[in-house]
Amino acid sequence: MSVLAQSEAPGIGDNAVLDQWDVPFGAWINQMVSWIDQNLAPVLDVFEWPFTFLFRNFVNGPEHHPWWEIADMPWIAVCVVFLVIGWFTRNLRVGVSVALALALCGILGTEYWKETVITLGIIIVAVALCAIIGIPLGILCGRFDGAWNVVRPVLDAMQVVHPFIYMLPIIFFFGIGAEPATMVTMVFALPPLIRLTNLGIRQVPSDVVEAARAYGASEGRVLRDVQLPLARPAIMTGLNQTLLLSISMLGIAAIMASGGLGRPVFQAVQNLDTAQAASSGLALFIVAVVLDRISQSEASDGEYLLTRIRKAWRHRVNPEALLPEAATIGAVAATEARPFPAGSAERRSATVALAGAALGIVSVFLTWGSGSGLISGYGRLVDQDLSGRGFNGLAAEGGSVYGYAVLAFSLLVAVSALVTLRRPGWGARWLGADGALVFGLGGLVSAGAYLWATPHGANAAYSDGIGVWLALIGTAVATVAAASWLRVAPFTPRRPLVRTVATGRIVGVAAAAVVVVIAGFSGWTFDERAESVISPELAAEIEDLRRQAEEDPASASEATLKMTALINEAQRTEKIVTDGFTSRGPRFGYLAIIVAAVGVACALLSSGLFGHDERRKWIWSTATAGAATGVTMIAFNWIGSLTRVADAKLVSGAGAFLCLMAGLMLLATTRSVLGEFRRAEVYVQVGDEDSTDADASRESGLSGARTQAATG
Repeated sequence: MSVLAQSEAPGIGDNAVLDQWDVPFGAWINQMVSWIDQNLAPVLDVFEWPFTFLFRNFVNGPEHHPWWEIADMPWIAVCVVFLVIGWFTRNLRVGVSVALALALCGILGTEYWKETVITLGIIIVAVALCAIIGIPLGILCGRFDGAWNVVRPVLDAMQVVHPFIYMLPIIFFFGIGAEPATMVTMVFALPPLIRLTNLGIRQVPSDVVEAARAYGASEGRVLRDVQLPLARPAIMTGLNQTLLLSISMLGIAAIMASGGLGRPVFQAVQNLDTAQAASSGLALFIVAVVLDRISQSEASDGEYLLTRIRKAWRHRVNPEALLPEAATIGAVAATEARPFPAGSAERRSATVALAGAALGIVSVFLTWGSGSGLISGYGRLVDQDLSGRGFNGLAAEGGSVYGYAVLAFSLLVAVSALVTLRRPGWGARWLGADGALVFGLGGLVSAGAYLWATPHGANAAYSDGIGVWLALIGTAVATVAAASWLRVAPFTPRRPLVRTVATGRIVGVAAAAVVVVIAGFSGWTFDERAESVISPELAAEIEDLRRQAEEDPASASEATLKMTALINEAQRTEKIVTDGFTSRGPRFGYLAIIVAAVGVACALLSSGLFGHDERRKWIWSTATAGAATGVTMIAFNWIGSLTRVADAKLVSGAGAFLCLMAGLMLLATTRSVLGEFRRAEVYVQVGDEDSTDADASRESGLSGARTQAATG
């Protein structure tokens, strides 16, 4: 038998011989993991405690302080908190934008809002712990070569090894849930912060450090007052990269049952649920944008989120490549730049725009409609007969979201006019002539769309109120005044515009026009309500079944089941789809095409096809942006008004969504031109009296601005 066994043994060149030398590496690791789990439980508890503490006290909420639980906080409180965070970390504009973005997550549904705030909690905890560990460790590595030589190989391993590899032992040691998922996220997201902090400390000029030491500063003061301030850009870049990589790990965190928006995304993939995937994906994208906007630097404002995440992923091993080149520090200029003062013509136009905006603000508190709900009648059947009652521009049965849009745009026009009259060039970029025209057109189209709509059915009880007509007049006055204001406003480009035909912009405008037309033919409402889909024949059949159930109580159960089946089948197959052109709907498809056609014409005039004058390009681009805002508001107001009051079986359709996207596409084509223009500046000697501005204001607005900008 031994001879036979020897004859059957594989040769040295046979792959089967490797089984005779099988190294039990996996068994060794399994033995070590089991031993650690059995004997080092207190040590594991120490590692887990920070995660448990943060989640229990700041995300999940302790039992005796339920109001701390972020998922149960009022949605408005969460939005206000992030508004304040964005304001203090960046500026007010960023704070308002992130608050509005989070509010958009809320209107997707309560379940998505809860997952949204849990996602915010998970990412904030992960980034906070990464900062607590990564920044001190990066400082230590930056100041001591020995520490860097030890930490660097560990960072290389953390970035090279796939997360699934170290996810398994973490699950074995700590189980599944938010805490273990955060640990896996930290292992993946921590290295860029340590690397960039180390690099920032090391890139501080040595002569600056030596000068501080020569003046007697201690090592602590050298670190606090010299190295950390100069290394701040690198540290902030590291924090932002850690945040982006944490966001990219939400899918793996969902596999570990961490909760948050990764869970509905994962469920949608498993169940092939398109609606759930779209809603959860949109909410996840909004959360990523919010956190990225708060943490990114001013220099990277022009980059898109997906571009920044792709760069973070590509450079996760060498994040040093993401740092901008060191800027040279020049001599302090002896002059100071000040926004060009408003001339008399500009002030007159701004004053008229302010008066129109004031009329628009007052109009929303007056009656917009009476007798029935013009817009709400489509979404709620009881609003089709409200005889003897009138509603203002903010009521759900009156102006609804259209009234709120007029109010918001009128306030923005008023603020733009007041800023120009008081302190030109102060505040946000869009508080000027071009912003006033865009806001005015947005309010004008919102008021016009309300008047354009027809009541649901042939409801003769409805009548327009004085408020909507005053809103139309006020926004029209503000728009005309803003257009006159735009002609004399001293705005100039930061750098010369390219003197070529913008073919890319033309293609984008054409695509937006096509989408608007498609939106008109698509459904703007999908009505599955029983009151709408039951035909006279079906109603007669249901009545026969009801009569049968009354006459024969023994068959009542069977008759009820048949009636329910007939109604459900009608709701599934006989739903009423109203497109943008049919007389049964508000016919917003026609209005969207008209406003979009104006925007397309203005876009062609600004594309360079008819000349390359820079100010004309700016003026026509502003008009394009205003028309694009109008197209967007046609759809946005319709969707918002129906969402506010609609019955359970009626939803706004894909046509409104496509119209919304078309408006945003058209608006995006104006970014390259409008982003270059700023209010012109005058340059005065530091310490000069304000009389310089007074003298300059007596000059002609536009020519003076060009002259001063050129000499500057």
